[in-house]
Amino acid sequence: MTTLTIPYESLDPLTIGASGDDTKVSRETLELEVPEANLLAAVYPEEPEPVADATKAARAALEAPISGPPFSEIVAGASKVAVIIDNQFRPTPQSRLLPAVFDALEAAGKPAVVVCANGKVFPMSDSDIEQKLGRENLDRMARLGIEFHQNDPRNTEGYSYVGVSSRGTPVWLHNEVAACDVTITIGQAQSNHWGAGGGGKLILPGVCSDETIESNHCAFVPSPQTHYGAYAGPMRSDIDEVATMCGLSCTMNVILDTRGRVVDCLFGSHPDAHRVAIERFNEIYAYEHPGDQADIAICGVFAPTDHLFFHTGWGCMSADFVVKEGGTIVYCSPSPGVSTAIGDFPGLALMDLMKPYMPPTPENYQRVLKDIHARAIQMWAGCIWVPIYEVMTRKHLTMVTLDENLEMAGDIGIDATTSLDEAFAAAGVTPRPVIETNSVSTLIAHARTGVPGITAQTWLRAHPLPSDVRPIPLVEPDVDHVIGLVARAEGRQSPVVAELLSLFAPFELDQWSSLIGPRERAT
Repeated sequence: MTTLTIPYESLDPLTIGASGDDTKVSRETLELEVPEANLLAAVYPEEPEPVADATKAARAALEAPISGPPFSEIVAGASKVAVIIDNQFRPTPQSRLLPAVFDALEAAGKPAVVVCANGKVFPMSDSDIEQKLGRENLDRMARLGIEFHQNDPRNTEGYSYVGVSSRGTPVWLHNEVAACDVTITIGQAQSNHWGAGGGGKLILPGVCSDETIESNHCAFVPSPQTHYGAYAGPMRSDIDEVATMCGLSCTMNVILDTRGRVVDCLFGSHPDAHRVAIERFNEIYAYEHPGDQADIAICGVFAPTDHLFFHTGWGCMSADFVVKEGGTIVYCSPSPGVSTAIGDFPGLALMDLMKPYMPPTPENYQRVLKDIHARAIQMWAGCIWVPIYEVMTRKHLTMVTLDENLEMAGDIGIDATTSLDEAFAAAGVTPRPVIETNSVSTLIAHARTGVPGITAQTWLRAHPLPSDVRPIPLVEPDVDHVIGLVARAEGRQSPVVAELLSLFAPFELDQWSSLIGPRERAT
C-alpha cells in the first residue's frame, strides 16, 4: 500500500499575499492508502527556494527586463503612468512589490494612478485596500498625489471606447487607464483554465467595461480550445490583443509557491515578459501525462487559493486531461467560506448558479450554451462554474469538504462528503461505496440525482418527499434493535415520566425492574 498525502488547505489570499506571516498558513492534509498496483502517478511540485526579499527582487527585475527597455527608461518618456494591480482574491504581494515601482516614479517625477483590476468582482473595502497595498504605500501615494481607483464596469460613463478586436470583442477601457500613455500591470503568472493568468488579463477583464468582459467570456469560455496551458487559445489570444489595443506597455509577473512566497519575478514588454513567466511557471508546476488515462484523480488544494470552491475548484479542468471518460475526480477542498465588507459567503457561493441546469448532462449543457448566447448567464461568474459543469457532464465529481458545506452541496446537486475514504469508496474502488450525511434534505437531494439513500422512516414523516422521489421499505434483512426505557423505581414519578410510561403500556415490554434494586446511598 502507498500512503498519499493530500493538501487540504484554505487561507484568504489577501492574508497570505499581504502579511508575509507564514504562521497564519494552516497546513492541513488528508491521507489515503492506495494499493501500489492501482497507483498510476503521484504528482507533487518540486519548488525552488523563495526569494529572500520580494521588494529587492522587484527592483532588480524592473532594471533587467526580459525584453524591451528598463522601467526607468520607459517612465522617463512618459507623461502619466497607470499602475494596474490585481484584487483581493489574488495572493500577489502588492504591498512588497509596489515600493520598487514607486521608487522609479518618484525618481522620474512622473504623475501616476493606481487602478485595481477587479473586473466585475465587487471592489475592495477600505480595510482590504490597506492590507493589499500596505499602509506605507498608501501614505506614499498620498504624498506623491497618486490616486487609487477600482474597476466599476456598470458605470458606463467611466470608460473610453478603444475599438473592436480581430475576434469581435468591443473594447471600452477604464478612463483613468485610457488617460495614461504608459501602463504597467503587476500580477501573478500562472497557467489556468483560460490559458494563463496575469499580464494582459489585468486589462481584460481587469479594467474593462461590462460589455467587453461579457463579450469576451461568452464567446471564448465554452471553446474546446480554451483550456489549461492554452496560451495561444482564443480566449487568452483575445485578451492579449485587447491589452495591446489598450496600450499595455509592460508587465511585472511574480510566480508564487504553494506557501504564497515569491519564487521569481520577471519584468518586460507586453506580451513577451508574461509568456516567459508562464514558461517559468510550467517548468515548476506542469507535469507529464502518466501515459494512461486514470479511473480516478484525487486533487488537493494549497493555501494560496481562497476560502471558496468557486476559486479552489479550477483544478477540475486540469484533472480532466488525465481522467478517462466516465471516470471520477475526487476534489479535496475545505472551502470554509469568507466574510467580506458586503456580507458573508458560504464555501459554495456562486456554485449555486449551476443549480437550474442540474443534473449535469450533455442535454442540459446545451441549455447552458443557449443561455450564454442569450446573455441569460453572467459569464464573469460563468467563466468558472460553466467549465466545471462541462467536466461534470462527462466525469463524476465528488467533493471532500467541511461538514457545513454538505447541505448546500446537496441542494445544488454536487456530490459531497467529509471523508476522503468515503469518496474513494464511492468511486467503486471498494465494494461498499457510502455517502454519509447528517441532513435529510441532502439525502433527498442525492436521491433526486439517482443516488439512493437509507434513512429511518420516522424522518420521512417530518420531511415529505418531492413528487419525483419515492420511499421503498427495506424488508431484508430484518434489522431490529433493543431500546431501553429506564425510570426510577423508587419514589414518586414526575407527571411527564408517568405519562410517558402510560404511552408504552399497550406494548409488550420486557420488565427489568425486578432485576434492578434500589440505588444504594453513598456512605
